[in-house]
Amino acid sequence: MSAREKFTSISPAEFFKRNPELAGFSNPARAMYQTVRELVENALDATDVHEILPSIKVIIDVDNKEKEIYKVTVEDNGIGIPPHVVPDAFGRVLYSSKYVLRQTRGMYGLGVKAAVLYSQMYQEKPVEIITSPIGSKRIYIFRLKIDVTKNEPIIY
Repeated sequence: MSAREKFTSISPAEFFKRNPELAGFSNPARAMYQTVRELVENALDATDVHEILPSIKVIIDVDNKEKEIYKVTVEDNGIGIPPHVVPDAFGRVLYSSKYVLRQTRGMYGLGVKAAVLYSQMYQEKPVEIITSPIGSKRIYIFRLKIDVTKNEPIIY
């Protein structure tokens, strides 16, 4: 090690932005597959853990044909995400209920955040998350990106 060698750290979000293939986002086709897979697994988790038979709708639309940008929508009958958790659940890498609750499908709660990071690498729009927790009469809508330097959600 030389005396001039410098050490630094990067956030988990920056690491996965630089290395998307580690989360399965090595090319556009794999990114689409991983995005749909992660969102469907999350929908299944939101029903299975609470013994609800799942009803899941997946829609993939072309958002911009010229730039090959797609919009992926997954709607389910799961328990919903508490609104105070949504920004971190979608905008903070390595933040997950899987560290607290019993593990079901995903290991680290990384997948959906990897999809958000991949999305913001190729287009300017924030992602949109809509949730309505069971028992709530309200529908909550969030638009966000991930600040890769701080590993924090940016809410629009």
